[in-house]
Amino acid sequence: MKLWRALFSGLLITTPAYVHASSLLSGNSGWLFPGFAALFIISAALIFIIRGNRKLKALVIAGQRVALMQQNRGRVLSMIVEQAPLQKVLDALVEGAEHMDPSARCTVLLLDEQGILHVASAPHLPEEYNAAIDGIAAGYGVGSCGTAAYLGQRVIVEDVRVHPYWQPYQALVDIAGIRSCWSEPIKNRQGKVLGTFAIYHQEVTAPSEQDIQLISESAALAEIVIERSQAIEALKRSEERHRLLADHATDVIWTMDLNGHFTYISPSAEKLTGFTVTDLMQRQMRQLVAPESYIQVKLQMKKAAKALQNGESYPDYVGEVEQICKDGHRVWSEVKISGMYDAKGVLVGILGVNRDLTERRKIEERMRYMAQHDTLTGLPNRTLFSDRLQKALQYAVRHKKTLALMLLDLNKFKPVNDTHGHAVGDLLLQQVAERLLHTVRASDTVARIGGDEFIILLPKVEECHSAALLAEKIQHAIAQPFDIHGLSIQISCSIGLACYPQDGDSDLVLSKVADQRMYQQKASLVKLALTDES
Repeated sequence: MKLWRALFSGLLITTPAYVHASSLLSGNSGWLFPGFAALFIISAALIFIIRGNRKLKALVIAGQRVALMQQNRGRVLSMIVEQAPLQKVLDALVEGAEHMDPSARCTVLLLDEQGILHVASAPHLPEEYNAAIDGIAAGYGVGSCGTAAYLGQRVIVEDVRVHPYWQPYQALVDIAGIRSCWSEPIKNRQGKVLGTFAIYHQEVTAPSEQDIQLISESAALAEIVIERSQAIEALKRSEERHRLLADHATDVIWTMDLNGHFTYISPSAEKLTGFTVTDLMQRQMRQLVAPESYIQVKLQMKKAAKALQNGESYPDYVGEVEQICKDGHRVWSEVKISGMYDAKGVLVGILGVNRDLTERRKIEERMRYMAQHDTLTGLPNRTLFSDRLQKALQYAVRHKKTLALMLLDLNKFKPVNDTHGHAVGDLLLQQVAERLLHTVRASDTVARIGGDEFIILLPKVEECHSAALLAEKIQHAIAQPFDIHGLSIQISCSIGLACYPQDGDSDLVLSKVADQRMYQQKASLVKLALTDES
């Protein structure tokens, strides 16, 4: 204010030099030089003040712009933290940019994995225009945004009426009422293009330094928004996938804290055990498995505790445990246990997966049965019989008991096959097996070792004479007619008997003796038959 007053005063003082122009004509020039000097000083001062005001105004505007940009950034970032929907956050970003330049209209397009651009936010452009550009493919010469997404570079088109990138889209230019379009690719930290941020104007316009700053910073902020949103969506999909897997898997997934308390059990546990998840969560491991299995579990727990005390990682474990179900029956399951660690590598709990072994055990049992039994008669085969004979011999030696071994061969069986076919022969063998089982004791073993040969183990007999009486009983049973679908068939059998310890002390010796006596009996029958014929 003082400066203006001083200048105004100086102007009044020098006024006579211009008012009294007659003084110049009369040759009195004493007023001339001071007047010009004063005028120069005033002009220079005014120019300085005007320039200073312009700079001051520019600084104020720049400061306001920075503050507004920071305000917009803070708003957008807070929305990201609150996990607001992607479109809502992008709309806020676009509106913030438009607020900084009221003459601008902004858009955000997202690029999918197939290279197609989709409108994510364009709140102030005509819906018809947005619908037209939604789904365009990124490519060279495809407008400003399509080219920017394709090249991964900023594209400035000052006049869309004459630029070759926009020639195919002049109808859209009329719809939107635009004349310039600047597009900035939105890239992640790896340089992958995620989409574009564009600024439109209704007049032919070249971007200023501030405009370039606005478009680049808006694109950078959009990158944060998009990547954060994609990360959240990926996490949600992952969590949903894991939840669905856990909820619908037949395997039981569970976690436990370091104090031995369950922290999670998947719903599939109820299908396996009959207990609800709530019931199971309130129980301890020792209440859920059979005592024999809990001993195994305790050993694993001790091993794990020792490893942790030694600074080692939690040892993985795979084993089979017998679980107790709600109705009292038991099921076998395979359990896999491992440690759970946080991002810092600190052990925070235990992860377990139990897999129902019921079907697998049924299959294994069936395979084991087939490996040890004759498929036609269901009797033990040579392999299982040999195992039982070894165990019976060991018992007999240890307790000084007697055991007997019978080798049985059917007589007249071949003519049955030749006359009536193998189907009838197979049915006959099955009925022979049934008669043998009904004749011997439950503790005895009857096996088919091939063709029409059978072998019988009597593990506990008082004396060999008792076994001889049983052999006669068997021969009498086999001699009775067989009814095969109305067909009466009559056969007989030859039996060779060997006893421990009288006839040998090993399975090989006993088998050889029984085989020799069987063929002796068969030879006697043949001789007798020949004698009868003669």
